[in-house]
Amino acid sequence: MSKHPLLHGARGERHVLLGNEAIVRGALEAGVNMVTCYPGTPSSEVPDTFYKLGGEGRYKIEYAVNEKVAFEVAAGAALGGAQALVTMKHVGLNVAADPLFTSVYTGLPGGLVVLSADDPGCHSSQNEQDNRNYCRLFGLPLFEPSSAQEMKDMTVAAFRLSHELGMPVMVRSTTRVAHLRGVVELGEITEPPKPVHVEKDHSKVTLPVNATRMHRELLERLDRARVISNASPFNFARGAENAPFGIVASSIGYAYAMDAVTSLGLSGKTAVFRAGLSYPEPDEALLAFLRGKQKVLVIEELEPLMENFLRALAQKYGVEVEI
Repeated sequence: MSKHPLLHGARGERHVLLGNEAIVRGALEAGVNMVTCYPGTPSSEVPDTFYKLGGEGRYKIEYAVNEKVAFEVAAGAALGGAQALVTMKHVGLNVAADPLFTSVYTGLPGGLVVLSADDPGCHSSQNEQDNRNYCRLFGLPLFEPSSAQEMKDMTVAAFRLSHELGMPVMVRSTTRVAHLRGVVELGEITEPPKPVHVEKDHSKVTLPVNATRMHRELLERLDRARVISNASPFNFARGAENAPFGIVASSIGYAYAMDAVTSLGLSGKTAVFRAGLSYPEPDEALLAFLRGKQKVLVIEELEPLMENFLRALAQKYGVEVEI
């Protein structure tokens, strides 16, 4: 029986992967110990692939009775120092919202990545809710991949950021990213971390006397995350730097934008800013991009969250630009 490239592929190998398969490889490269889920399209191929691979003892996978249970199992693993991945479709995050919000306050010493697979266009869902709103509501760092390669790379980066900040991090895919196929260059699979001893800490119980302090601590972590976002290689500008026209794009919108810029021959006439680590917003990098522009087009699925942020940023700093 041949060895599966997701589990045995070496660094530098290139394989054509489904976007959701690339997430699996990214989690393996990050050293994932625990995978939990409530399956739902467009996320289902992620846990199904983990299940089919078996893992050879590298990780444990559980299908839960609902998304709340899936999240709590993953959070429990992360409390014990494990690297945990929990996957669900966008509407499933509604079910898991209560423990997710609490975990953002308490923090998690391991690493916990939440994959939210949104479904613009209702290809397989009852609504088009945009779960980037949850990131702003809860204070949750957010990655938005736009290719199969980034599905892998951003999953690795999300685990590292989660461990660094000691809190959950979201990777938000959408249908067109989850189900595309693309060439992915593999990295090194790392060994999962060992469990740690967990001490009882009553200061981490979210009673009101603790929760207000935890809220301040969360805001401090988000300040650190914003510094990381401004320096992130996933946030960058390309094209004609001094062009009067610019595009800010995220997720599959970035791929669509670059296709259009290329096919219309606009590469030397416009600048494009790609927001990959899109929350906290890379405010300094975006402000530098806005300066000198006459008009900026924002391409995002679904709600105008980045558009509204850019409008506020331009108003705050007196940048005259049409957005």
